[in-house]
Amino acid sequence: MAERSFIPLSVPVLCGNEKKYVDHCLDTGWISSVGEFVNRFEKEFASYTGAAHAVAVVNGTSALHLALLVAGVKPGEEVLVPALTFIAPINAVTYAGAVPVFLDVEEETMGLSPSSFEEFVASSCELRDGILFNRSTGRRITALLPVHIYGHACRMSALLPLARKYGMILLEDAAEAIGTLCDGCHAGTIGSIGSFSFNGNKTLTTGGGGMLVTNDEAYAKRLRHLSTQAKSDELYYRHDEIGYNYRMSNVQAAIGVAQLESFPAALERKRGIHAHYEREFCKLPLSLFGEAPWCRSNYWMAVLTLSQEMGVRDRFMAHMNGCGIQARPLWDLNNRHPMYCGNPCAALPVSEKLYDRCVCIPCGQHMSDGDVERVISAVRGFFGS
Repeated sequence: MAERSFIPLSVPVLCGNEKKYVDHCLDTGWISSVGEFVNRFEKEFASYTGAAHAVAVVNGTSALHLALLVAGVKPGEEVLVPALTFIAPINAVTYAGAVPVFLDVEEETMGLSPSSFEEFVASSCELRDGILFNRSTGRRITALLPVHIYGHACRMSALLPLARKYGMILLEDAAEAIGTLCDGCHAGTIGSIGSFSFNGNKTLTTGGGGMLVTNDEAYAKRLRHLSTQAKSDELYYRHDEIGYNYRMSNVQAAIGVAQLESFPAALERKRGIHAHYEREFCKLPLSLFGEAPWCRSNYWMAVLTLSQEMGVRDRFMAHMNGCGIQARPLWDLNNRHPMYCGNPCAALPVSEKLYDRCVCIPCGQHMSDGDVERVISAVRGFFGS
């Protein structure tokens, strides 16, 4: 009997015009950060999301870094972030010289909790002339940075008014949420600036790459300026401030244009896999993380919540990987990392519960129907079903 192939969580699917467009870059010599595909990708991405402006960059972390700088976050200030997320937004805050402050997430969305925000403000903060300060550190709290984790939209209808109430700018990390809708709007377009990632495991990939979107023309100009080394005079190589080499290459953008062409079909495939999982897992002692009423998720990852604690989670992952099917835990809580364990931190009961009980299983568009059935069979097998 032939050995069955390993089923990873998600891998790139390059089945459209990717090769054609990359070949065009190679044939014309336009392979660096200038070229028709960079401009085209920005224009088409803005059109897809409904944003007024889009700026392509080298990766999602650089997008977050620029968003923080352009939003005016200064060294020594604090930024409110979820403890449960990939580390990139936390590091980006640190790159900007600011201090991440960890808040809890809510169980319905896995996104930053409005209740945790309000409890932290009530217990640890004070307003001075409309500006929020952390009482224990004396630092100003400048920005709120929610993350649409695993493709599920945060409760933006509550977070945005809270940010305005306390004089904070709201920036969105939509790295995992391209195509996700929140109250009918694309994730990433609700705050002042939104950031996306096109890493190899994303539903839309350029191998590596990122995008910033905003409806503010001044923000867009400054994002573009800083991403190109802050050049003020290209002929004489003059620069008016410290800038960054963050622009996306034409080759990456060529892949992005092709990926965007096929993205609606990719999104529907992922949603279809998730719907099939929902039907098949409904009688098992677990729950499949679904979308909130105001959200249309891209289901970047399929997340199972097991009915028991960490021991079961780890045995479940071992079982799945033993079946040739990748299974991984959620991102570890960022307040547990040695470089951030001393940061200000709210109580995190929901984040801790989700981390102990949740597992990601394959749901990529690369999966065949047979792959999907293998995953279902392996999950059932763990529970003796």
